[in-house]
Amino acid sequence: MADIIKSYNDVTRRNKDMNDGTYAEVVSAVTSNIKTKFREAFEAYVPGTNWQETKATGDMVYVDGNAAAASYLVISKSPLYAGTETAITSLITSPMPVELSVGMSMSQRTLGQEFASEIISTGAMLADTPDLDISSISQATTILTVDTVLPHGLSVGRSIGIAGCSSPLANYPALVVATIPSPTQFTCTAGPAGTIVSQTITNPVGDKGMVFIRARLGQAEDGTSLIFEQPTATQASAYSRSESGDAYPSATVAGNHSLTVGTSASVQLVASAYTYAFGPSTEYKLTLQADRLQWSDVGVDAITGTNNRLSRTSVVPAPSKTYRLRFRATNNDSLTVPNAQIVSAVKTGTTTATITTDRDHGLALADPVVVYGIRDQAATAFPNLVTATAVASIVSPTSFTIVIGTASTVTSYGGYVARVNGGNLMSALGAVGQAANAAVLSTLADGTRQLVLTGNTTWTAPAIISGDTLELVGCRNNVDGATLGIDGAWKVANAATTALTLVLPYANSMTLPADFAVTDCGGGLIKRTELRISYVRIFDYERERVELLTRPTNDVQGSVPVQVTGGSIAVASGVLNTVTTVTAVTTAGTPLAPATPYFVNSLASTNGALILTGTSGLQALYATNIGATAAFVKLYNKATAPTVGTDVPEMVIPVPAAVAGVPGAVNISPGFNGYRFPLGLGIAITGAVADSDTTAVAAGQVKVKLSRTV
Repeated sequence: MADIIKSYNDVTRRNKDMNDGTYAEVVSAVTSNIKTKFREAFEAYVPGTNWQETKATGDMVYVDGNAAAASYLVISKSPLYAGTETAITSLITSPMPVELSVGMSMSQRTLGQEFASEIISTGAMLADTPDLDISSISQATTILTVDTVLPHGLSVGRSIGIAGCSSPLANYPALVVATIPSPTQFTCTAGPAGTIVSQTITNPVGDKGMVFIRARLGQAEDGTSLIFEQPTATQASAYSRSESGDAYPSATVAGNHSLTVGTSASVQLVASAYTYAFGPSTEYKLTLQADRLQWSDVGVDAITGTNNRLSRTSVVPAPSKTYRLRFRATNNDSLTVPNAQIVSAVKTGTTTATITTDRDHGLALADPVVVYGIRDQAATAFPNLVTATAVASIVSPTSFTIVIGTASTVTSYGGYVARVNGGNLMSALGAVGQAANAAVLSTLADGTRQLVLTGNTTWTAPAIISGDTLELVGCRNNVDGATLGIDGAWKVANAATTALTLVLPYANSMTLPADFAVTDCGGGLIKRTELRISYVRIFDYERERVELLTRPTNDVQGSVPVQVTGGSIAVASGVLNTVTTVTAVTTAGTPLAPATPYFVNSLASTNGALILTGTSGLQALYATNIGATAAFVKLYNKATAPTVGTDVPEMVIPVPAAVAGVPGAVNISPGFNGYRFPLGLGIAITGAVADSDTTAVAAGQVKVKLSRTV
């Protein structure tokens, strides 16, 4: 025991001697059978100490949080570059079995950006699969057909994307292979966002593009990964690989691979200016054993039990290897990013504007683009083009024309243009600039550099709060379009309705010009997607764990399995019951009733209805929404039809709004017994989230398909 204590003290002393605030320990043995392998609270972060870092251009990795005990590592992806990856990998390794708990959250979810938490094997990585040249590409309704120049070697379920096609509609950032008609042909019908948008793409005359592989587990030979790749906060994909084989996906192999998980949304612990305090909503858990792995999650600081999301006994990483933890953040090759900044925009008595850019814009005739942040946002001038709009003509490598606003004679400056790939829009905010009150750069008493931006109107979606990070693009004066030198990443210190107070994410994160007073300018803002990791805990996983104290309610995974065949069950207050016979419910006994389907296509109402009287179980639910705003499916525990707006639903399931013509979708698969409704199961569909809401949705706006059991 003296040797064990000395080993513990030596490790603890060594970490304290680092004097960087990091807390990590490797313990060979302790007095209980829960042995800590690694623990990280991210009070500080020094690459090379506990973590190895690889960082892409424009990305940031830093510690944030200054209130409510919030301290978290931020991995912030730049929205300016496609095809980039940043990763941090633990230097401490561990053999099986292990139990991982990670408290993490995200600022938003954007299709084409992938954030992975994964346990991977040490040692050699699998070779990267080279991009595949395309000989022909076309789409009819929701079936994309791709022919490759050489045999592609792909299989059904492979995660891919399309880039470089002269038809931007075909440049999907995230797809899944659906069928393999031949060695040089494959089809796709879905990706992480669900079924792809129905459209017609004719094989283009120009560049056909290439197929790129979305590497699962970052090409590790063994491991498991939970990837946030969907645009919905309550979905993720899980993958496992054993001994260099294919990565086995969760959910339907040829579909979107999506699981329902606890929300990845951040919780703002304190809503106040100059206060940065985010916490996770969900703790994501992994149990990795020699014969199985299981992903689960639980609400942070909750007293309820865990939610089991995926169990794998068929494809399990090799138990003979050692493993490390890695967080990986990727911008896919076809992510929609700005093509160029706008120096000037000119209209002469017409609706067609001539746009001059700061560099080669790379656009072609009829390319779908969005335009944000030109100084003059009046309807007669250059209002933001927030939906994909076709380029009217190409004047030169740095000039093009496009229809924008109403006919007028006007000149303005600033902002950016972005080609829309695969129908995926950017996380952009409204334009910067208001007459005589646009941008002010100052230095506070403590040396903090502060930028105040005033918008032409209230800042619009996506929502921004203190602590979020924004990318300022094309901030140019409204005299001649000269840059103000303040483009880059800024953290929100105070989010007012029309004015944003911004500070640098950390000291000297970029070089700034001298302070300047009120300057009339234009410019666009893009919300950066960030992974916020609040804590990491890795333990030895002991299958026969014994704990003398009761664990949280319903946490049956924390107990030792016991099969009772007779006798008494003793509790603290005496004998709970006398067991004479324990009969297992198996398929050899009374067969379980099959699930019963139910479908509703929304009427122009709140759609209140009774599905079944008596005990019911929700086995699965899938809902789509073609509306411009979110809708809400509400489920009631009632023996009679619900009174919408009066009765309190037991479940409220948000169905996201459609984006660029693609219906929003939600998929819940709790299993055969599912969520139980002992009195009966009722349903309603409303336009707002409140229990008392009676906002009607449109006819045919929402479609709900569910399966119920009894």
